[in-house]
Amino acid sequence: MLNPINTGLAQQIAGIETYSGAGLRTALFLVMITLGSYWVIRYARRVEKDPAKSLVYGEDEELEKQRLYASGAEGEAKRMNGRQKVSLLLCIPVLGVTIWGVSSQGWFMIEMAGMFLLMMLIIGLVSGLTPSAISASFSEGMRSVLEAAIIVGVARSVAVILEDGQILDTIVHSLGDAVSGMPSELSAVGMFAVQTGFNFVVPSGSGQAVVTMPIMAPLADLLEVTRQTSVLAFQLGDGLTNILYPTSGYFMAALAIGGVRWEKWLKFYLPLFGLWVLTAIMFLVFAQITGWS
Repeated sequence: MLNPINTGLAQQIAGIETYSGAGLRTALFLVMITLGSYWVIRYARRVEKDPAKSLVYGEDEELEKQRLYASGAEGEAKRMNGRQKVSLLLCIPVLGVTIWGVSSQGWFMIEMAGMFLLMMLIIGLVSGLTPSAISASFSEGMRSVLEAAIIVGVARSVAVILEDGQILDTIVHSLGDAVSGMPSELSAVGMFAVQTGFNFVVPSGSGQAVVTMPIMAPLADLLEVTRQTSVLAFQLGDGLTNILYPTSGYFMAALAIGGVRWEKWLKFYLPLFGLWVLTAIMFLVFAQITGWS
């Protein structure tokens, strides 16, 4: 609802007031989060009653054994000591400074990375680790996410090829033409479908907004769809598939770190995705009928 990178940017490009239309977005958010919470709790209760019903039954136990063995903590139950609790609390002001820098000082990836490195040093020193131990722990942590980092790079390569090949604008224009032939009642749904498909090649929210909204906003005027609704179609098209498409770098990285195979995740997520899509369609049709702006 308040993400400046996709909601704010898309509304600016569409020429409407930033963060306007919050009422319907809030209602949609509450419905979506309720459906998602129900789905997760339902699955958790089922696995609690019968662990064999877990989609990763056996695999998660093996992964945990490997991690415990690698950390030398196999068979041990460890608790946080006083130093570790203090170091964890000291992360709060560092995160606060990071949020301040991003929101008011124009900080981005380089500055954020620097703050997280600072956080690492603070945690290590307060926890009583030597510089050598801090360096060794950092290297071990980086080794554990190396596979995920490679996956992020490979996922990004799809968008890079399409951008450098100057193919993206052609794709967006063709998809826009397809939407323009739809009945007005379904135009907003068509925009949602276009944005959902386009998110496969450009999983970045800001990138998708910059590429698609300059075309979709004027197209909405021609189709008698409010620009506010076109932004909502963009948000839904960008959001629901971010944890579905294998081209989404951070999503695939999370699966790699968690040791969950993509096809296993699909078995869990696709039914929920279907519920979310139906909800999105109903809200978009409602927005179109009521002339939401």
